[in-house]
This record gives sequence, C-alpha cells and structure tokens, in this order.
Amino acid sequence: KAIKDALAHAIPLNASQPPRVIVIGALGRCGTGAVDCCLAAGVPVSSILEWDMAETAPGGPFSEIAASAIFINCIYLSQPIPPFVTTESLSKPGRKLRVISDVSCDPGDPNNPVPLYHEYSTFVKPTLLVDVSGDGPDLTMISIDHLPSLVAREASEHFSSLLLPSLKALDRRDQEGVWVRAEKVFREKVNELPKAN
Repeated sequence: KAIKDALAHAIPLNASQPPRVIVIGALGRCGTGAVDCCLAAGVPVSSILEWDMAETAPGGPFSEIAASAIFINCIYLSQPIPPFVTTESLSKPGRKLRVISDVSCDPGDPNNPVPLYHEYSTFVKPTLLVDVSGDGPDLTMISIDHLPSLVAREASEHFSSLLLPSLKALDRRDQEGVWVRAEKVFREKVNELPKAN
C-alpha cells in the first residue's frame, strides 16, 4: 500500500504519466514476479515493457532502456551476450532512466549485460549512484545479492513447492524423470574425471 500511495503521489509530478518500466527476462520466475510487483504497485500494464530473449536477440545497447524510468534486469546469464546498456548509451541526451534494479546481480562477471557497477548494494545501503553524464536525472542502481531474503517466507514456500514433488518421487528414482536425468549427468561428469593411477 505504501508503494502504491507513493506512486499515486508521484504521477501528478510526472506530467500525470505513470513511470515506464522495462523488465528484461520477463518470462522467467523473477521477471514474472517483477511484472506482478509493478502491477500491484499501480503501474498500468500499458506502461510495462516485457522483454525476454526474442527482444534482446539483436544485441544491445537498447535505447528503450534509456527511454524508460525503471529498468529491471531479471535474466539468467548463462553465456556471453552484448550489454543491454553502457555508460555511453546512458549518457546520450534525453535519458529518462532513473532506477536500475539488477535482480540478476552479476557485477563481477565480465559478461554482465549491465556493466555499470562493480559492487553490491546492501539492505543498509540499497542503492548505488551510477556515474553517467548527459542531461538525464540521477541514476541509481539496486544490486542486492540476496533479494529473495527480503521475502523469505514467500521464497521458501515457492522453492519448497518446486522441490517437494521430486522428493516425494525419491523412492522411484530409477524411473522418475528428474532423478534419472540427475543420475545421467552425475555419471557423465564422473566419466570426465581423470583416472587414478
């Protein structure tokens, strides 16, 4: 309610427009949660850009990020990809971006698609100022490495609900999909180990 009230108070100060939010990784668990959070806060669906792999396939940087007020990065980084933003792309005239929430939180990864910071923020200091130039507003970064702990009960319930069916099938591990696949991967990795003399 507090966030919804704050947003309602801020909209008249923003030419009566809600903030435009871009969520990259919108089809995954974190991205779906980010979109749901925006909707619950009162951001209309028409102000939320939901991007995933298809939209980022051409490679960044993406001007749509600089044109949004809030960018939420929720991708699972599994391979090198071009950056979604750079200091240069965010220093161009007309930037509207004010807040980046990097849920993926990969500051030390050389392939980080948000290469604007090199440290995590914390619960005590949740935002970091991003050093960009140009005529845009101040830009802050949220990069807390353990955001699920903010909603520990919900995270525990969700992860438990995903794990429980597999645990219940443990007695049928020689025929149940997840256990058969896990054993196959285990045996493949054991075979890759160097042989003892």
